[in-house]
Amino acid sequence: MKPIRKALILAASMTGIQLIAAIQPEIFIEAQTDLAKVPRRLFGTNLRPNMQDTPAIRAFLKETGITLFRYPDSIDQGYTWDWEAGGVMVRKGRQMVSPLARPDNAIALAKALNAELFFTTAIHGTTPADAARWVAEMKKRGAGGSYWCLGNEPYFKGARDYLSREAYADLVNRFAPAMKQADPNIKIGIAWGGPYIEEQTDPGRDSFVLRATQRWVDFVDFHFYTGRWEEKDGINARRIMAGSLLVKDRMNQFRQIIQREAPEKAAQIEIHIWEWNGPPWPKVGGIQTLATAIFAADAIGEMARNGVHAAIQYNLQEHACGLIPGWEQDDPTTWPTEPWNGRTVRPIACALQLWTHQMGPIMVHARATNTGSYTTRDWHTRVNYQGEVPWLGVHATRSDDRRSLQLLAVNRHESESAMAQIHIAGFKPKPLVEVLTLTGPSALSHNDVTNRQPIYHSFPNAPEPIVKIHRSTFSGAKSDFQYPFPPHSVTVLRFEAAGN
Repeated sequence: MKPIRKALILAASMTGIQLIAAIQPEIFIEAQTDLAKVPRRLFGTNLRPNMQDTPAIRAFLKETGITLFRYPDSIDQGYTWDWEAGGVMVRKGRQMVSPLARPDNAIALAKALNAELFFTTAIHGTTPADAARWVAEMKKRGAGGSYWCLGNEPYFKGARDYLSREAYADLVNRFAPAMKQADPNIKIGIAWGGPYIEEQTDPGRDSFVLRATQRWVDFVDFHFYTGRWEEKDGINARRIMAGSLLVKDRMNQFRQIIQREAPEKAAQIEIHIWEWNGPPWPKVGGIQTLATAIFAADAIGEMARNGVHAAIQYNLQEHACGLIPGWEQDDPTTWPTEPWNGRTVRPIACALQLWTHQMGPIMVHARATNTGSYTTRDWHTRVNYQGEVPWLGVHATRSDDRRSLQLLAVNRHESESAMAQIHIAGFKPKPLVEVLTLTGPSALSHNDVTNRQPIYHSFPNAPEPIVKIHRSTFSGAKSDFQYPFPPHSVTVLRFEAAGN
């Protein structure tokens, strides 16, 4: 038994502390055991006409590493396209005035960033011929062969977008062939409600829709939000940070449905998440905090590990839950443009940046043991994670040439560092390690302005972010060494192979 372990156990026995709290966490990395490629399409964000396209925002998108846009975001009714005017969105009989109301500009933005465009197909107040025309226009503009999801969240009973399972399946079977005829290379997706719908509010809906439309289905689209809170109780950081543990269970549930309802296509149907975030709105989740970023960093690793083909964070720019605040005026009668101040960045953008710029393209086996845990439970059993949550979570990647290795660790504990013993097999690191640490004063810290009204807006004189990535180095890496992961943080250790 190592001396440090003996000392910890002795201290635990003397003070009466639970043994699990005293045992030192251990991280095991098997650098030669590949798990999966990290899909480039995991780093998407939603894009709608009232968002801005400026040099500063393009620089931000490049720094964040966005590789995919969903257009026009979650809008699937209340507008048409005027193709004779060169392609512009029309709402309430008026052409919208924002640059991104023109698909040509959305395509140009995506191309400038070497990103893709996925499309939400309008299904309310429109026809299969309308959808086919949109597909044809995108193909003509160089965006052919893309992914098209039929509608946005048509499964919430009582909502204006709701369609019964029978009506939605019928719509898919009418729209899909027309769209495929316009561009045979496109991929068609259906909107899935996930466990909250399938098991609680409309039992069996997802299964029914897939069974009835499987001929056309190339992917299913699930919207993943977690960590909602009771408004009177405030934001629960632990509940938010636990949400990433749902990814594995969700993916397993979806694969079981796909295998059961469409066995002949089960290997080809992809699982996408076209909206994901922590708590989405102030009323149900509050401001985007460091806790959301900790959730996001772990969730991206879980998505890569569990076979999610594409993921699109909600969303690029908005006063409440965008990566940055602000908006573009899209109609002369609506709110004037509120430019992004170039300073306020929500913490979740930093989590994305760590994955896109600091982690490698191949995920390798990594696990943490002896981490200790906390328990989270609440009434929303099909939305929030229930059970034991490890304080420490880890993911590891490598470069294509195996000359570098990266470890990402999330420490969910709000007040205690995690001094972990790290064991690396199949890779001999240089002693000097680059370290990137995303943290802030507390798990509920954020970069928005809340002492002015209205909150969440893009105030031009906003302070500098307090939740941010800190860069440093650590000298002492080897095949077996210790490292202290700070409380409420995401840390990336970047190893270079000895001898390079």
